[in-house]
Amino acid sequence: MVSNVLGIIIGVVVIIIGLVLLASWWSLFIKGLMAVVPILLILIGVGALIYFISEIKSKLEISKEEKAAPEQK
Repeated sequence: MVSNVLGIIIGVVVIIIGLVLLASWWSLFIKGLMAVVPILLILIGVGALIYFISEIKSKLEISKEEKAAPEQK
């Protein structure tokens, strides 16, 4: 019980410190976002391309196997 209350108090204190630092370092925060967002978009785009290309390849392989299976019977 005491550890839960202590955790809540620590959480509130950390949130308050974070908000104060965010307000005082707002310009640096925006510059950091400006640096990170394009990189994240590039990585997400590459991940999406890899995923969907592999999905297309697997569907093509499945269709080839389905066409080959009736011929073997």
